[in-house]
Amino acid sequence: LPPAPLWNPPGPKRVGLQAGHWRTEEAPPELSRLQHGTSGGGKQEWEVNLDLAQRAARLLEAEGVNVDVLPAIVPQRYRAHAFVSLHADGDPTGQLRGFKIARPGFSSIPDVDDQLVEALYAAYEEATGLPRDDEHITRRMLYYYAFNSRRYCHAVAPGVPQAIVEMGFLTSAADRRILLGNPDLAARGIANGLLAFLGQLPEP
Repeated sequence: LPPAPLWNPPGPKRVGLQAGHWRTEEAPPELSRLQHGTSGGGKQEWEVNLDLAQRAARLLEAEGVNVDVLPAIVPQRYRAHAFVSLHADGDPTGQLRGFKIARPGFSSIPDVDDQLVEALYAAYEEATGLPRDDEHITRRMLYYYAFNSRRYCHAVAPGVPQAIVEMGFLTSAADRRILLGNPDLAARGIANGLLAFLGQLPEP
């Protein structure tokens, strides 16, 4: 994307937390190819994503941040001080584990998006103790549909800091001990990363 001004209006901070794959059945024609995600431990991915988004939202709201918990279909040209899409990974072999974070491959504010990714990495790793899985960052993460405002109406507006988090593998028993067994740790990592990032934003 061409460079865009950072969307950073004055007043209370607002964050969008997208629960990946939640309510995909409501997709408009432009997003008709959306998939339903993975599963593991008796849970569908959207259930885990929604649970963690809601837990992180409560933590952020307790710090005075306004939070939109968003479904798979984001509002057209969505704007907030930060947008983070939450997902859980799947591996048919059951061997892979860990978390990974990426920003748009075609970011309009790459330096700011990098700051968001770095803040989330540091806080999530500290809170959960999960290993990083950087070597498996995929094109689907880098070119996630909600990042692509040039192609889709239901996408985040340019100038909004954006990131996608694969919070761990639902197909890994070790990762499920956090995602299902102690989800407050994962939620705390997401919330703390966002709070650290929001604290770095320049005064409007």
